[in-house]
This record gives sequence, structure tokens and C-alpha cells, in this order.
Amino acid sequence: MSFEFLTFLAYSPRGKSEIEISSRTVAGSCKNGDVSFSTRLSQRIKEADLSEYFANSALVPVPRSTPLVEGAVFPARIICETLLSNGLGESVADCLKRKYAIPKSSGQFHADTRNTVQAHQDSLVVTPVLITEPTIIVVDDILTLGRTSMASALELQKVYPDKEIKIFCAIRTRGWKEVDNIIDMSRGIMQLAANGGVQLPD
Repeated sequence: MSFEFLTFLAYSPRGKSEIEISSRTVAGSCKNGDVSFSTRLSQRIKEADLSEYFANSALVPVPRSTPLVEGAVFPARIICETLLSNGLGESVADCLKRKYAIPKSSGQFHADTRNTVQAHQDSLVVTPVLITEPTIIVVDDILTLGRTSMASALELQKVYPDKEIKIFCAIRTRGWKEVDNIIDMSRGIMQLAANGGVQLPD
């Protein structure tokens, strides 16, 4: 199983250069649901002529690792709503939820201790809503291993088998290579791997 994905920015969790340190500040703004971050992101996407990726699509925010409580920040939904208000996407379909909490990815430092795609799938539920657009875009804040995005896409595919499903994450974690530019678009195909993980092209 495979899905097209797009990420626009890069961040280094441990790099020591000025740009890498700045990338962590940007990532923090993203995860804190900063609307000004999402607004700048939307503008930069349009300037980069990537609006076509979002054409004729419903944006579905990926839930956090725990069920949402009233008043909690929901970064992916803020990104979706800001993209939409800037002309990227046709609607927001908030139809993906966590049934129960799972360990946060940010607290797991090795791939073999992180939640598998199946573990994510088991914790997710899709509440069917009417989506008229031909494309669904799974939207999340940060892509590291791709397991959350893959699980979300697979669960949505079960409910909407006639839709094209793609993935967009604002930021991609680049822990294994030097980050020399925060704007670092990555676009390709992610594939479900046999070990409970995801294979990314780079």
C-alpha cells in the first residue's frame, strides 16, 4: 500500500548550527498551533506553485496521540483551517479521532520502540461524513517515520475507497542529515513496510 506525500519544511531535533536551532523554534510554533506559522506556511506553499497539490481536496486533520479534550490545542486542525482560509483545499473534514491514548512519538527515540502502523490504526476511528471532493489529504504537523500518516490514510481508505488519498505534513524531521535550509520540500511516495513501519524514498 502506498500514498503520495508532501512536506514543506525540515527540522533537526539535535543539530547545532544556527539554522538547525532555528528549525526547532519553527517546529515548536507548529506543534503549539501558532496560526501565524500556518499562515506563513500557506503563503509559502502558494509562492512555490504547490497549490495544485491541494486542488479539489478535503483536508482531514490527524489527531494527537490522545483523545481530544475541550480546550486542547489541535495543531493539525489549525493547519487545515489556515490552509483552507488561504485557498488551499476545498473543505475540512474533521472525521478522524483517537479511541484511546498511545505513547507519544516524541518520547520514543528509536524506530523499534515507536508505535507500529497497526498500533496507530487500532487506536483510530473514522466517523463517516459526506465528502464531495475527489481527493482526501491527510494533514499533520510533523512527519518523522510516517507511521501516523500511513495509519490515518489506511483507515480513511477503508471508509472512502473511491477517493484518492494523499498526505501533507508541514515539517519533516531530518535527524540523520544536516539541515541547511528550513524550507526543504520533500515529495514522493510512502509505502507500507512489512515490519510495521513505512518506507520513505529518502
